[in-house]
Amino acid sequence: MTELTLRHSSPTEALELSDHLIRIYAATHAHLIDQPWYSPDTYWSRLTDIYVKTRDFDLVTGWHGDECIGYAFGSPRDGDEETWTQIASVVSDIGEPGPIYIFREFAVAPDHQRHGYGRRIHDELLHRRPERIAHLLVRGDNEPAQIAYDRWGWLRIGTKKPFEDSPTFDAMALDLRTPVS
Repeated sequence: MTELTLRHSSPTEALELSDHLIRIYAATHAHLIDQPWYSPDTYWSRLTDIYVKTRDFDLVTGWHGDECIGYAFGSPRDGDEETWTQIASVVSDIGEPGPIYIFREFAVAPDHQRHGYGRRIHDELLHRRPERIAHLLVRGDNEPAQIAYDRWGWLRIGTKKPFEDSPTFDAMALDLRTPVS
């Protein structure tokens, strides 16, 4: 098997990877595609209209040769007192509010799942972050993701509906003061 190569991409480079990212997104959300929030077009609009425009956006992709097999991306958010309060209720001694790293999207192509690639992509995105805390949203019915996040140290902190037209997700936090792999 080909070794996994990890690459960081800028916002401009991320947009150039549209075919790869949309293919993986569609494969991992195939059972939800009939719901507008989960359509590949809606996903791509969120990426292009919101996420790549955020401060310090970073995309990590995992590659086997010239095949992209997974990705994760995120960026920091400043001044989110509501999320900070939710996190502080679960994460001990987190201190005064500060920037939160928002782990926005994460997917590994179905035929490459359960090989440890997801953990490597996850860790690469987070391991040098200067923020004290990371935050993500995950579907409550996504049991494999919930199990993986639990194993990787994420803590459930409640629920959140990030957009008016989005579902409500389980919210999780990861203390980044303890180094990620």
